[in-house]
Amino acid sequence: MSGDGQGAGAVHGRAIRVDRLTIPVPSDEIAIHRIATFVHILKHVVAPEERTLVDLGAGHCKFSVWATKLGYAVTAVDGRTERLPDDLGSIRFVQADMRDYDPRGHGVVAMLGLLYHLELGDQESLLRRCCYGAPVIVETQVHVPEMVADTPQDWHRLIERDGYQGVDFPEGDNPMASIGNPTSFWHSEDSMIRLFERTGYSAVTVIDPIFRSVYGARRFYVLTP
Repeated sequence: MSGDGQGAGAVHGRAIRVDRLTIPVPSDEIAIHRIATFVHILKHVVAPEERTLVDLGAGHCKFSVWATKLGYAVTAVDGRTERLPDDLGSIRFVQADMRDYDPRGHGVVAMLGLLYHLELGDQESLLRRCCYGAPVIVETQVHVPEMVADTPQDWHRLIERDGYQGVDFPEGDNPMASIGNPTSFWHSEDSMIRLFERTGYSAVTVIDPIFRSVYGARRFYVLTP
């Protein structure tokens, strides 16, 4: 893995190596921020032996489209088809539940806006299945209390579970919600690193800047098995 951003550095003292990397983004607007960060990571941070990518929880497939523009052969995977574009171009689409899908065999794994829609056990299971040798790009909600955007809600209450810390988020009934679980677990920042550590990764690059959605903080991470 390589990087050309600013602010790289290592945090030691745990089984997983933790680095930080600042990636310049052209806008605070969330959609632009997410695409710009993803493109920068594919261009400058990951260096796969094989230019294939699996986009888990692909949804609208916008990230899949950008990966194809950068020369990747892309498999997009989602449990729903409501948000699929009419023209997928060269993208191969697979309809599957992330709890069962085997992502192995791709040069890069991307899970962008997916992890925080799962409960703890399913998060651990999915991350372990992705820990086969390819770099893994994760973009997810994290619970940073001072960045919570709404007025106080019951689900903002911090809880401890199985050695993790975070909040139980109530899933809705819409094409972007989880399938089958009424709540999902949103980790605090330190708990997120603990999740990556427990599921077998040797290193994580924490991508700055953190940014905000309508619910609170979001962040990119790049995992090394």
